[in-house]
Order: sequence, then structure tokens, then C-alpha cells
Amino acid sequence: MARSRSRDRKRDKRSPDKKPKERLDKGRRSRSRSRRKRRDEKDRHEKSQHEIEIEEREQQAKRIEMEVQKRLQERINSKEFETTMKEKEKAELDRHFSLILVEIEMKKKKLIEDFRTERDQEEQSKQELENIIRANQKRVQEQQQKVAEQMGSQAESLLRERDLIQKRQEMRRKKALQMVT
Repeated sequence: MARSRSRDRKRDKRSPDKKPKERLDKGRRSRSRSRRKRRDEKDRHEKSQHEIEIEEREQQAKRIEMEVQKRLQERINSKEFETTMKEKEKAELDRHFSLILVEIEMKKKKLIEDFRTERDQEEQSKQELENIIRANQKRVQEQQQKVAEQMGSQAESLLRERDLIQKRQEMRRKKALQMVT
């Protein structure tokens, strides 16, 4: 390490009779330079060692990847894989079809139930309407009967009155005839 000038100045001030030593720091500097060089070489060596390890790992990873790809291609191109995939595909299709059939059955049942409910409601509505119509017809008939009875009783009273009037008129004629005779 190099000495700082400030230290040298302080030393100079402290002991004016002592002169600063001639610098033999050259040797120290050369040592520190050589240390730095060695350290730098060591760092470079470590870096290159690290880079080599990284490259080796990358190469190993590439070899593994190539082997995996090779095995994968062999597996994919094999008959076993094709049959397995066809079986899985068929199983998946069967599962989807069964789900679709279940959905269709459920919709069918719901539609049938809705139809029955609607039909029952229509039937009930029809029955209620028929009951209302029957009740109205009965009221109309009763009303017509009352009207007919009233008209019949009025007709009878009119007939009685007419008979009475006719009898009175006859009696007046008879009296008038008797008085004339």
C-alpha cells in the first residue's frame, strides 16, 4: 500500500531534524502491484472457471434436452402412443356424449313436466270457465223464470181485469137493455 502524503508531512513537522527516508516504497509498490496482478489473475481464473462451469452446465442441459426430445419423438411416433391416444380420445368423446345425453334427458324431462303443468293449468282454467258459464246459465234461467212468472201473473191479472171490465160492460148493457125494454 502506498503511504499518504499527509502522513509524511506530519512526520516532517514533528521531527524537523529527521529527513524523510528516501522512498523505498518502490518495493512495496511493486509488491502490491504484483499482489494485485496475482489477485486479478486469480479473479480471471475464477471467472473463467465459473464461465467454464456455466458452459459445461449449458452443454449438459443441451445434451439432456436433446435426449429428452429424442425419447419424446420415439414415444410419440410409437404405435403404443397412438393407440393410447385413440383410447383416451374415445373415452373423452364417450364422456362428452354421455354428458350431452344426460343434459338432453334433463331438458326432455323438464319440457314434459312444463307441458304437463301447462296442460293441467289449461284444464283447470277450462273447468273454472265451464263452472262460471254453468253458474251464469243457471242465474239467467232463474232470472228468465222469474220474469216469466211475473209476466204470467201480470197476464193473469190483466185477464182477470179484462174479464171484470167485460162483465161490468155486459152488466151495463144488460141494464141498459132492461131499461130500454
